[in-house]
Amino acid sequence: MFAVGAVLALGMVMPSFGYAQPSSSAKHFSLLFKQNAIPADFQSQLNKVGATLVDSIPEIGFAEVQADSSALTKLQSLANVDLVSPSIEWSLPDSHMAPFADAAATGPADTSSSAVNLNADLYKSYQWDIKNVTHDGASYNLGTGSHNTVVGIIDTGIDPNHPAIKANLLPGSMNFVPAGGFQGSEPAETGAASAVTDVHGHGTHVAGTIAGNGRILGVAPNMGIRAYRVFGSSSAETSWIAKAIIQATNDHVNVISMSLGGYDVIGQAFFVDPITGKKTSLGNDIADLRAFKRALQYATDHGVLPVVAAGNEAIDAGNKAQVNGYLNAEYGGDGLYFVGAGFEAPGSVSGVVTVSATGPDHSLSSYSNWGSGFVDIAAPGGDFLRYPDGDWFTDMCLSSYKNGGYSWMAGTSMATPKVSAVAALLLDKYGPMSPQKLKGLLLKQGVNSVTGTDRKFFGNGHVDALNALK
Repeated sequence: MFAVGAVLALGMVMPSFGYAQPSSSAKHFSLLFKQNAIPADFQSQLNKVGATLVDSIPEIGFAEVQADSSALTKLQSLANVDLVSPSIEWSLPDSHMAPFADAAATGPADTSSSAVNLNADLYKSYQWDIKNVTHDGASYNLGTGSHNTVVGIIDTGIDPNHPAIKANLLPGSMNFVPAGGFQGSEPAETGAASAVTDVHGHGTHVAGTIAGNGRILGVAPNMGIRAYRVFGSSSAETSWIAKAIIQATNDHVNVISMSLGGYDVIGQAFFVDPITGKKTSLGNDIADLRAFKRALQYATDHGVLPVVAAGNEAIDAGNKAQVNGYLNAEYGGDGLYFVGAGFEAPGSVSGVVTVSATGPDHSLSSYSNWGSGFVDIAAPGGDFLRYPDGDWFTDMCLSSYKNGGYSWMAGTSMATPKVSAVAALLLDKYGPMSPQKLKGLLLKQGVNSVTGTDRKFFGNGHVDALNALK
């Protein structure tokens, strides 16, 4: 299995916000041990093969090391090591977004009041997606969330002073981007745990979708949220994301919203060393993705429901030929070669929910991945098929943005937080339950159900906050 997508999708084209790719230098390697622990003699083992420890996560038995590109087979031979592979880079390529040209407000300004602002001018004029999920705000009469229930947002951080979301931002947000950022390429990154400010805007958009209460509204306008920042302005390491999952779990959040989601690839993967040309089998799994699954399992084992995005490659995840062709075309230049590959949803971990995206007419969004057994549920993520019509951007999703602003975005990234919010509303209403039970309740009660062939696009149905709270 090989991870091929961090699916933080933005913009008017099909791009994913992050693709998981091997580091171009191929000098960072990920190691997964047979147990969820780091051996006591691991450092001495590394010294023998000339490798340097970069990061480690004992809770899931994962480590990242730096070594010569030819060291792969040496690392594979270390004691108690299960998997070794070139480290995955979760990158942040250029994405197309539609900025919101903010005219003078025609409705009340943002406030920190807990009352739901049904006269919010941007909600009334533009937020078709939130109206869709809440039945024009009818679900607000039954529940808007509380700070007793918390959604952890693993993303690009948050604008902590944004007037539409600051009242619901609870203490305890944390930064996982280290000093210098991705492999030292981001000198502005200090590494401070408190440095959660969003320099991209994506995480702030997600936060408003969940718990906005001002000029824009979220699905749960009074829900507690925390931000776990794993992206700066560039790329991320798998270890940052896994650490964020574990920290959010240890902080006792109730739901984790991960628009970066990702997926596994079932099949044979090979790596060709860019310097020596040596071809090495990576087996049927890759260290980063097994680590990702272990982190998700850690969350569900400790009572947390992760909600993840299905991805934005417009692929039928059940079609192996289509998937295999896509992977080799996309990643062949990075020294990777796949045989018999097929997607596996993170939802294969019991208690994880995978979300596809729909447009304003409830049809599958043009970019959304889909597939029988892959998608659990669908939610509005917007689309951009009418570009360049004058108001094409109104088919996208409007929410909060960095620096106190607002922005249009589209993607499974925009669909995922709506499902996260409805799951949190169910918990807020019914009280504690296991992730497996919550997932079952969400897919039974929190949807507008679909049947037949529609299930391969929308899973159990379209998320519905009103149905969830009835």
